Amino acid sequence: MTISLFFNIITSFILTYVVIPPIVKVSNVKNLMDVPDHRKLNKAVVPTLGGIAIFIGLNLSSLLFMPTETAVELRFLFAAIILMFFIGLKDDILIISAKKKFAVQIIAAAILVVLGKYQITELYGLFGIHHLIPAISIPLSILIFLFLINAINLIDGIDGLASGITLLVSSCLGVWFYMTGNIAYGVICTALAGSLLAFLRFNLWGGKNKIFMGDTGSLILGVVVSAMIIKFIHLNSISTSEFRIEQAPLLALSLLIIPITDTLRVFTIRIYNKKSPFSPDMNHLHHLLIKSRLTHIQASSFLVAYTVFFIMLASTLSLYFNITVSFVLVIIASYATVGLMHLKMRKIHAFENGEINSNQIKIINLFPAKEKPVYSLVNGRKKRI
Repeated sequence: MTISLFFNIITSFILTYVVIPPIVKVSNVKNLMDVPDHRKLNKAVVPTLGGIAIFIGLNLSSLLFMPTETAVELRFLFAAIILMFFIGLKDDILIISAKKKFAVQIIAAAILVVLGKYQITELYGLFGIHHLIPAISIPLSILIFLFLINAINLIDGIDGLASGITLLVSSCLGVWFYMTGNIAYGVICTALAGSLLAFLRFNLWGGKNKIFMGDTGSLILGVVVSAMIIKFIHLNSISTSEFRIEQAPLLALSLLIIPITDTLRVFTIRIYNKKSPFSPDMNHLHHLLIKSRLTHIQASSFLVAYTVFFIMLASTLSLYFNITVSFVLVIIASYATVGLMHLKMRKIHAFENGEINSNQIKIINLFPAKEKPVYSLVNGRKKRI
């Protein structure tokens, strides 16, 4: 099992790594690029078809290392992945309306929930609720799929963020699936992790081969991560393994704390401003960090570390409180942290505008505040003082 796990990761990594440079070359020739505008944070034109490489690495490696007796419902997962791949690819190349994209997401979610039985059937006592009847489980599961697919898509705004978060999620879930004997799902998670490692190499340090995942990649990540989270909650509820987790929904929340917190926050802001929840803006968490003068890598690293911290926080809370109390405390802690981030950003801007001094900005030492250099003319030459 350990050997197959290793070769699965290596195979998906190599496949993705080898495919990306030709994709970049074709994108340059055909001008399939992401062009910067007032809302985007990239400053140069960059190919957006990295999702194709992730698709190839994930699917080929999964199929090569899938155990002989695989779960029947996996065919519906691959069907949903293919749907997301084509609608994402069309959007990256031709641009399609949000309504059409959302309609395809509904179809994919319905396939997974109704045909594949990827359903939330147990809430572990969250808010006093345990087993869910199909009349509630099916629509709830479809809504969760739609929410998480779009949440992953929305955090794909800076280098390394969506891929970094989903790499962490797929790695954690992959280990759990392997340890509990759910090898098929472990194969999918580790194949995804290997593909993302190769993608991150080019997304963060690609040089002339730098690439974005585009909607093709973010939609694939959204549907796979959503399916794995829902399957984890279900399989854990019926597991007799020593690795069974008592408060699985709490772990799921902590793993996806960034996309969940960010999406609920920006949707609330947009609705309050009488705009569509899907209208683009600059209010995401990664925008706050970039406005606080962090680089893309620093901001993404901070948010991945944020996720790790909340995983540890949730694990600790589960030892002392029931799932409802722990769930609410994690949500409150996340939004309190976001409030501190926003306050820090405002203080940095006030400092740069000369409204406050550097001592006043140290209220929250999340990000360094760099003082602007002051110069004077000495014998006709500019000299820093």
